[in-house]
Amino acid sequence: MADPEKSKNPPPDAVARASGEADREETATAGVARGLPAVAPDFIEQEQAEEIDNSVPTRGYAMVPMIGLGGSAGSIAALQEFFKAMPADPGMVFVVIMHLSPEHESAMPELLQRCTPMRVMHATDGMRVETNTVYVIPPAKHLTSVDGHLRLDDLEPEKGKRVAVDLFFRSLADTHGPHATAIVLSGADGDGAIGIKRIKERGGLTIAQDPNEAEHPAMPQSSIATGMVDWVLHAAEMPTRLLDYRAREARLKLPPEEGPQPAQAPPKTDDQNEAALREVLAFLRARTGRDFSYYKRATIVRRVSRRMQINAVEGLSDYLSFLRTHPGECGALLQDLLISVTNFFRDRDAFAALEAHIPQIFKNKTPSDTVRVWAPACASGEEAYSLAMLVVEHARTLDAPPPIQIFGCDLDDSAVQLARAGVYPETIAADVSEERLRRFFTKEHRGYRVRREVREMVLFASHDLLRDAPFSRMDLISCRNLLIYLNPEAQKRVLDIFHFALKPHGLLLLGSSEAVDEGSALFAALDKKHRIYVQRPAQRMGVPVPAGASTLLRAIEAQEKARGGPVLPGRSFTAQQQASDGRASSLLLSELTRGGDERVSMGELHFRLIERFAPPSVVVNGDYDIIHISEKAGRFLQFSGGEPTTNLLRVVHPMLRLELRTALFQAAETKVPVEVARVPVEIEGERRAVDIRVSPARELAPGFLLVVFEMHAAVETTGGENQPVSRTEPEPIVRQLERELETTKAHLRDTVEQYEASSEEMKASNEELQAMNEELRSASEELETSREELQSINEELATVNQELKSKVEELGHANSDLHNLMSATAIATVFLDRNLRIMRYTPTAAPLFNLIPGDLGRPLADLRLRIDYLEFANDAVRVLDRLTPIEHEVRDNEDRWYLARLLPYRTLDDHIAGVVLTFVDITRGKKAEAEVRARNEELERFNKAAVGRELRMVELKKEVNELAGRLGEPARYPLAFET
Repeated sequence: MADPEKSKNPPPDAVARASGEADREETATAGVARGLPAVAPDFIEQEQAEEIDNSVPTRGYAMVPMIGLGGSAGSIAALQEFFKAMPADPGMVFVVIMHLSPEHESAMPELLQRCTPMRVMHATDGMRVETNTVYVIPPAKHLTSVDGHLRLDDLEPEKGKRVAVDLFFRSLADTHGPHATAIVLSGADGDGAIGIKRIKERGGLTIAQDPNEAEHPAMPQSSIATGMVDWVLHAAEMPTRLLDYRAREARLKLPPEEGPQPAQAPPKTDDQNEAALREVLAFLRARTGRDFSYYKRATIVRRVSRRMQINAVEGLSDYLSFLRTHPGECGALLQDLLISVTNFFRDRDAFAALEAHIPQIFKNKTPSDTVRVWAPACASGEEAYSLAMLVVEHARTLDAPPPIQIFGCDLDDSAVQLARAGVYPETIAADVSEERLRRFFTKEHRGYRVRREVREMVLFASHDLLRDAPFSRMDLISCRNLLIYLNPEAQKRVLDIFHFALKPHGLLLLGSSEAVDEGSALFAALDKKHRIYVQRPAQRMGVPVPAGASTLLRAIEAQEKARGGPVLPGRSFTAQQQASDGRASSLLLSELTRGGDERVSMGELHFRLIERFAPPSVVVNGDYDIIHISEKAGRFLQFSGGEPTTNLLRVVHPMLRLELRTALFQAAETKVPVEVARVPVEIEGERRAVDIRVSPARELAPGFLLVVFEMHAAVETTGGENQPVSRTEPEPIVRQLERELETTKAHLRDTVEQYEASSEEMKASNEELQAMNEELRSASEELETSREELQSINEELATVNQELKSKVEELGHANSDLHNLMSATAIATVFLDRNLRIMRYTPTAAPLFNLIPGDLGRPLADLRLRIDYLEFANDAVRVLDRLTPIEHEVRDNEDRWYLARLLPYRTLDDHIAGVVLTFVDITRGKKAEAEVRARNEELERFNKAAVGRELRMVELKKEVNELAGRLGEPARYPLAFET
């Protein structure tokens, strides 16, 4: 793997508040005005363009692995299962992106904290992420990852555009590259389907929850439908597979990224990994016909290593065996290497800059010219359609715009098929403004489909830029994020091809990480910041030579070889391949020099000679629209005022229209050539005769017709030597027939004119119906927008419902605890509202008041009390007025005593909602108190009797002592208190 020391990480604060903040804010403001998200989806790709040295950026290997988990309705349960299975110290960062209601505070961190020992918190703007931590997106925010920091932006005000998951996945892919993982969980829309493509493009891992497990399977199904998902798993299985994937990265046995390019001869070495790598590429070329010899070596090594990690293979030789024994792996590796990923208006600022130069390609164009645009490596077509929108928008500002033709090409056949269908998920709303969505798309249940008139303008084809013949006479070429895959030699060849394909001073648009060398003789920088270049006219010796056999030839050869048995690539295959490339190169057309430096190929010379000596001709389709016209056929066509048209019957010479219409109809119906001879016509003031031949193209081009005009001198109608002698008798009849024929032709011509007038009226009616259809479509779009808003509200309600469900469960547990507490204490308690009506009571309170469940809501004073507490109502009113507790000892009918305590009922917000009445059984205490009182009284009586006897003894002793004193004797009973 790449050395982390080679990664150039910018300072954290420089990314948290990245350079160009003011430009981004200005772009964001403009974007919001056009209905786009405030955050440009690809702003990180533009800011760090200089550091993206590869389609799988080197700097990503130095980043801490970050896991993005995206979901909406029903994903809380999946998140809880995921984090329950994740250990406490996985060494990764987790970011949870959900569609949360902006009106409610989210309790998501508290819900997830119960499922994991890792720290869970709300993300804040500019915070640096730490390992073994879970960050949750706050409500009403968009969250993006910026070089190890989290950035928060306000959620756009429009509802129905749920792109929070996509935006985060894109930023995660551009900053963490191969250490980024996208997990798509349960949800009710298609959010995340575009973001996982970017993760796959940058070499990250993509996982989707099993739709059968998901409560709302729409989000996982949309991601799986893209073909970019590596694993489809249950939520509880993901942590184990994810940890194993990350741990295997350090154990992979791969050749070094720095080494000879695959297109070069293999070095003389005993390195088995190097030999195995070339065997893998040879096997891939044998099975698919695709050759990656001119891809960067680092790109190939990193793509192969990703497939090894996914398939739990650690050695390259083992992966070669796995590739040979698992048929589906060859296609998966091919997809990883091609990565047919893009999006509409990728790099919003670059397309805005290009839009300012679009008028240049229309300059000096007339309706007979064509604006030609080429988008090589167009992937699934978003870039080609983006160019079409820009070109069409400018063409609508012109009075007489030229026809527009756009070519989109890619190596990936499946991506080309998707481009032709023109159906994209709803989350393209993050890249396409609302105005363009209304103008160029129609809303379907699967998402948005490009309108038919735009799809017919763009031609898609499977094409290998390095091996197939290039296009030519282009006004604009947009090739973004292709050169970054190729080695320097191939990049130079591609630029040479673009120079040939462009007209003089044509425009070239490259990706943010690609550029033309300064001082290039082929291109000059028109806008260096946004990678817009202009072609420099230069003398060429001929067409750029393709590098080997074409894609079609390779595919045919691979099929022929596959019919004979399995293909095991090795040295023999390589030798055959080189021989095939040599044969293809030797078959290049030779060139002829004519008139100085101008060079003409044999094919072009052939067509010019045919044009010179063959009669004029026109090729039309099934609707009789002109597809191609020869040089001399223009004399038979006449264009009148009004809306321009390419229909042959409307522009052909009026005197030929009737016969041509009949011939075209017969040829189309019978599928056999039809010829009409000697049709009189007046051309350039001379009377001529024209033969018309209409021939179906049959299997060469089903539905197409070839119309050939051959002009002769007019037939003489006056006397002459060769004029046959006519008889006198039949002359009146012949003249009468001729007059009738002319009258019939006139009537027929009037009928045709009436038919054409009716057609015009029908066309006007059709336009009115089309306008009504547009109004209905607008109403349908409004209804669809309302449905999207309801869907968004439903998702928010589902999320809130799950949070409330958790709250209800907590409340249920609390109620159970409270019930058990009150049952254990056996304290009779009655809860009364402010009107002293019963709200609830404990089971031990029922016997005191003869309570039954039907008594709830009745005033307690209406019930017959079994206790002697007549002052109850007055005490309750005093408690409500003074908010001070009151206690009384009361007795029931069975001579049991209770301590009645009345307290105010306070809610959590300190509101007095009633009275709490408790009765504590103090019967045992009362009995003990009575017993103590009786014993005290008995003791007091005993004490009184004892004291009386003692006083009498003292008095007697005093008398004896006094008598002894009178007798002169000492006191016989001296008293202590007297001494």
